[in-house]
Amino acid sequence: MGVDAASEKQASAGSKALSVFAWVDVQHKFLADTYDQLLITPDRKHISRCLYLGHKIQHACQHHAMGVLAALQLNRNPRNQHVKELYAAVLCELMGRQVGMSPSARLLLICAALTQDIGMLDLQDDRLDKQTTELTDAQRRQIQKHPLNGLKILEQAGVKDAVWLSAVEQHHERLDGKGYPQALSGKQISQAARVLSLADIYVAMARPRGDRPALLPRDAMKQIFHSRGVHIDADLAKVLISVLGTQPPGSWVRLANNEIAVVIRRSDVPAFPLVGSVLSAEAEHLEQAILRDTSDRSFSMVEMVSAPFHFNLGAVLAPLWPSITD
Repeated sequence: MGVDAASEKQASAGSKALSVFAWVDVQHKFLADTYDQLLITPDRKHISRCLYLGHKIQHACQHHAMGVLAALQLNRNPRNQHVKELYAAVLCELMGRQVGMSPSARLLLICAALTQDIGMLDLQDDRLDKQTTELTDAQRRQIQKHPLNGLKILEQAGVKDAVWLSAVEQHHERLDGKGYPQALSGKQISQAARVLSLADIYVAMARPRGDRPALLPRDAMKQIFHSRGVHIDADLAKVLISVLGTQPPGSWVRLANNEIAVVIRRSDVPAFPLVGSVLSAEAEHLEQAILRDTSDRSFSMVEMVSAPFHFNLGAVLAPLWPSITD
């Protein structure tokens, strides 16, 4: 049973204490249902579902941030095509907290992350993320217009909050003025939009796409580092690295003893996170993860690797993070 099969089994059991993987699946279903309702009837009743989900994300981030980040990083459920929005929302909450945004402003920013692509949901439903061919001219036009289309849908639904609306309208603007739809630059772009933009950029690279596999977190961070001060707010790039660390929860690493392990959480020394080995040095599938302290030279991290195959990965990973009472 894989990560997703294990989480689905737990979620369907009706338990209130969910593994972090089951929690992500439940929130994804709620978000997908919200999109369906908003596109049919964009009104305050349905937009309030975003606020409800935003509160749940804030609560989970307050008590289970490392587990939620890990579940989103590890999630590969093909039915969860909107995990990108959930991941971006979680990063917005954690980054917003670090830059001093109030809880209410962060809630609106989370809602912006959840609705950032509402102006092109029909295109996403065609599984754009799985497309291996070049975009058509019609697709490019729709992508270029989706921030403004999203703004119209939100306004029609009764959203009046400037933080929410500006973040959705401007999340594809870039500091150097080479973004869209209005080619804004520098301080013309709201703080909320700059936070959402960076979260969206990272998550897009960390998730697989039709024309490429997911980038290793190290490589995504490297691209962000090289773009700081040009396309990306340099101070926010530092905040993102502070939130995720150089080895984000859910990353896979090879240890000095040749075991393959998953990063569980940061330790008191960020360079040496706590990890759980799931494959032995002989590539045997372990029945339960073995906790390793990477500050011990015998278990130091050698390199980041792609997700390994394990015949019972979901059952092995789920106990590594506390359950969430949902």
